[in-house]
Amino acid sequence: MSLISLMSIFATVETAADVEQEKDVLGGSFILDTDVYDATIKLAYAGESKRGSKSLTIHADINGKEVRHTFYVTNKQGQNFYVNKKTDKKEFLPGWNAANALCLLIADKELPAMVAEEKIVKLYDFDAKAEVPTKVQALTELHGGRVKLAIEKQLVDVNQETAPNSGVYVPSGKTREQNEIVKVFYAEDGRTTTEIRNNVEQAEFLQQWVARNKGKISDRTDKKAGTSAGAPGVGGGILGQAQKPANSLFGAKA
Repeated sequence: MSLISLMSIFATVETAADVEQEKDVLGGSFILDTDVYDATIKLAYAGESKRGSKSLTIHADINGKEVRHTFYVTNKQGQNFYVNKKTDKKEFLPGWNAANALCLLIADKELPAMVAEEKIVKLYDFDAKAEVPTKVQALTELHGGRVKLAIEKQLVDVNQETAPNSGVYVPSGKTREQNEIVKVFYAEDGRTTTEIRNNVEQAEFLQQWVARNKGKISDRTDKKAGTSAGAPGVGGGILGQAQKPANSLFGAKA
């Protein structure tokens, strides 16, 4: 099996020097209720969208069921940040924060330092309408790793393309439910990467997040578009950003 450094996949990602670092901010084919769940990573692999956005997809076991989720870690320009319109500051993309936290909490490495290994796994092919053997760049260091995931149930628009092959999508008036991973916690004690860096001894943010969000549905629909009853779906993405992350997360505890 060939080992391929993610230098060829994620190390070309453009990171600005003045990006605001992550802070703790309260903000599958089945849908979970909003809550924090214990999860074991069964598969993790790198990918790229048709428009050039890089991603990390995970298959996780939660309560005996498989949850699949894609974190988009860059935009199509290869940047892992955006400019917050309210503060005019650069912040990491939510998907980058989540994927990077996953790597730190399981492998104690930043995402660009991870190594990918080519593997063949069965993935769904829309043309074949079935799962077929597919080559992926797998992050095997994450396989078998345990974390706690804050999963949000969301109501979102079902978008439709304005014209064939236009690449422009607008709300169709229909909605669906999806799950979004909005925070990753250390499996052993529920702390966030921010709490670990700051030597916070006990998890605080997890309890705050659960108290504020458990059981709620986050309405992410465009209120200007007419909507009809939602159908279940599956989501892909995390929150906020301050403090330069260390290459070794747990080295901060010394």
